[in-house]
Order: sequence, then structure tokens, then C-alpha cells
Amino acid sequence: MSEILLLAVSIYLIDAILSGVYTQRFLKEKYSKGTVLAIWGTVYFLIQIVIFEILDSRLPVGKVAGIILNICILLFMQFLFFKKDIHKQFFVVSSFMAGKETVKYMVSVFSFMFNELRHHILDYFIVEGMIKTLKTLHIWAGIFNFTFIILCALLYVLLLSGFLRLISKKFVRKDCLLQTYENVFLILPCICALCISVTIRMMIVSVEHGMTVIIFDTVPATKFWIPVICALLLSAIVATVILFQKLVRYNEERERRALLEIQVRQMQKEIVEIQDIYTDMRGLRHDMRSHIANISLLVKNAAGSVNGELESYIGKMETTVSKLDFTCQTGHPITDMIIHRKRQEAEKKQIRFQADFTCPPNLLIDIYDIAVILNNALENAIEACHKTKGNKQIKLHSYVKGSLFFIEVENDFSEDLIIDEESGLPVSSKGNEKLHGIGISNIQRCAKKYMGDIDIVISAADGRKKFSLTVMMNGKPAAFI
Repeated sequence: MSEILLLAVSIYLIDAILSGVYTQRFLKEKYSKGTVLAIWGTVYFLIQIVIFEILDSRLPVGKVAGIILNICILLFMQFLFFKKDIHKQFFVVSSFMAGKETVKYMVSVFSFMFNELRHHILDYFIVEGMIKTLKTLHIWAGIFNFTFIILCALLYVLLLSGFLRLISKKFVRKDCLLQTYENVFLILPCICALCISVTIRMMIVSVEHGMTVIIFDTVPATKFWIPVICALLLSAIVATVILFQKLVRYNEERERRALLEIQVRQMQKEIVEIQDIYTDMRGLRHDMRSHIANISLLVKNAAGSVNGELESYIGKMETTVSKLDFTCQTGHPITDMIIHRKRQEAEKKQIRFQADFTCPPNLLIDIYDIAVILNNALENAIEACHKTKGNKQIKLHSYVKGSLFFIEVENDFSEDLIIDEESGLPVSSKGNEKLHGIGISNIQRCAKKYMGDIDIVISAADGRKKFSLTVMMNGKPAAFI
């Protein structure tokens, strides 16, 4: 009896620790992490002891009632120690309970087989004369019982922690808000596992003709099939989580692709107008400068000298006309216009803007993709710089190495950044939102379209934090087509 009680207490302790650690991976604590884990473990352990060991001896708690009571306890404790997130709380509790109950019956098969082995070994020792007294028998029985408890507890903690760790690892989008139908999709396999665990419980031990019958004795094949069924149940829960995460990523990818297509279509519509405007502006600048030069010459010849006020006025006209010039001549009107517009936007926000950009003339890279990269990268850089105090600047640079085209954008920033493990893109620590949002994903998608990728470097120098984005694209030279 003491052996069963000690094993039960060990399992209660394991459940208390693992449930707290597992919950922390999904929900945000109201208090400090260490404090929540310590109080959670202590309270849940004591509650299990009081309800399922002390009170159960006076007022037996059925299997189904025990599961429901456990779920209610865990939900109430989540309400006390963690911030409200109903859908995720139900998933955490149901998946933990499903794993806990399912693993328990996998361990029960092992414990039955170990007991059989223990009896065979003790019988062998008695027959061989290694055990001759009752005292020696008790010593060996105590050794086997202690070993039994350690092995069962160790197997239980390995299986349950492995299952919970796998769920936590595969549930990548822990920050996303679950919809009701998504929550139902995730919880249903857990409920099925709990229902089957109750059925297994009723099957394992039964009473026939006043005698307790264990199904492992009457149907030996169950020693194989019960662990297999339990493993399949746990696998189904994990597979559901993986499928759900893939659907989430697919929907995000579809939304990003749709936004990228909208950006490209907008640029395609604007490109004709921009090219016309660009051509008109070049003609206008040329004509205006010719007119100013002629006027200046005529006034000088007519007056015989240069009038100071008139010269100043004509100089101001020249300055006005010069504003129509694009300071960065990239070799294509689209990129000229984008850089010109972003430069003006940056200067209005008191951000220094340096650009050394040239479109690759001999590489087969669509100008629309270059435009998407420039537009998103510079927009993100301006936004990050605008939130930074003091002197701030943006540097844009491009160069070609063989068939590779590189675009580099460097900017100051002030926010704390972490890198998302799955995407490798920067994530803001505030609200766990992506700093560069969907824009940087579109940049990466454009780069991968040309067998390239992006590289992000975060550095600090002279008390300033720098965010450097490098985009590489591989465009086969036109001469080799």
C-alpha cells in the first residue's frame, strides 16, 4: 500500500511541476516567472494530495469526475496566475490532461510487466537458495519496490515531458489569438484521448464473481495494444497542432503574397504615368534652363550691365528649376522616383539620407521587384529612424558582383529587438509584433524569386544601434541568354 501511495505522490509532484512549466510556455504571467512557477507547483501538488488521497478515501471520486475536477482546478489556477486568454487556456488544460491520462496507462503496462519480472526473479532466488529467510525476502522485496517506483516515475516524467515539449515546440504561433473554431479543432483530439483513457481504465480492472480481474492476465495482447493506442492518441494530438500551425502559416503566406501582388499591380499601373512625368520633367528642366539663360543674356545686353535684384531673381528661378532634378540618377525612372520621394520624406522628419544606388543594366531582374524592395526597405528604415532621438540617418547602397545584385539599407533604430526562431526576421519585444511587418517578408520573397535571400545584422557603435539589411538577387546576365 505504501508503495502505491509513494508512486502516486511522485506522480502528483511531477504533474505539479510539468503543468506549471507547460502553462508558462503559452500564457503570460501576472507576476514574476519564478514566483508563479513556485507557487503553482506547491498549490497544485497540495490540492491533488488533499482531494485525490485524503478526501477520496472518505468520498470516492470517480474517474470522469476526477478528470473534470482536475480541469476546473487548472483553469482556476490559470485565472489566478496568468493573464486572460480563454481559448488558449482551454487548449493548454485539455492537452495537458490528455497527455497526463494517456501516458499514465502506457506506464501502467510497464509497471505490470515489471511486477511479473519481479515475481519471477524472487521465485528464482528462492528456488536457488539465495533467499532463505523471511527477513532477506523483505529486503529484496523493498529493493525491487524502490526500483519499481523510480523506474515508473522516470518513465512517466520522460514520456509526459517529451509530449508536452513536442506540443510546445510545434505550436510556434503562441502569440496569435485563437478563434473559436480553431480552438475546437485543437481541443477535439484531446477530448477523444481523455474519453479513450476512461474506457481503458474501465477495461483494465474489472470484477468477476467477486474477484478482481486485470485485463493483462486475461488478454495478454493488451500489453502490446494499449501502449500502441496511447502512442497513437498522443501522435494525433501532436499532428493536429502541426497541421494547425501549417494552416496558420499558409494563411499568413497567402495574405503576404496578396499584398505583394497588390503592390506590384499598383506599380505596374503607375509606371506608365511615372515614365511620362519623368520624360516631361526632363524636357521641362531643359527648356526652363534655356529660357532662363536667354532672359539673362537679353537683360544683360539691353541694360549693358547686370542688375543685382534681377540677377537674384533669376538665380531663385534657377534654384526652383533645380528642385525638379533627381539627386540620385539610378538609371531607371521608377527607382529615381522612389528614392527621390523617400529622400524628401526622410528630410521632412530630419533624417539624413545618403544614396548610392544604380539599377543593374545587364541583369535580368524585374524593375517591379527592385521597386518593391526599395519601397518596403526605405519605408521601414524611415519608420524606425523617426522613433529614434538625436542624429539619425539612412544609407542606401547597391553594387553588382558578377551575376549577383546587392542592395544594402542601413538605418538607426532605438527599439529592443529579438529574432524570431522560425522566420529569422526581427521581432519587437513590445507586444511581440514584427518590427518590419509584412514588408520585410515581401522583400525576402522578392529576393528568393531570384535564388537570393536577405541578411540582417544588428550592431551597436558609439551608443547608437544600427539595423543593416542586405538583399541579394541572382540575375543571369542578358548577354548569356
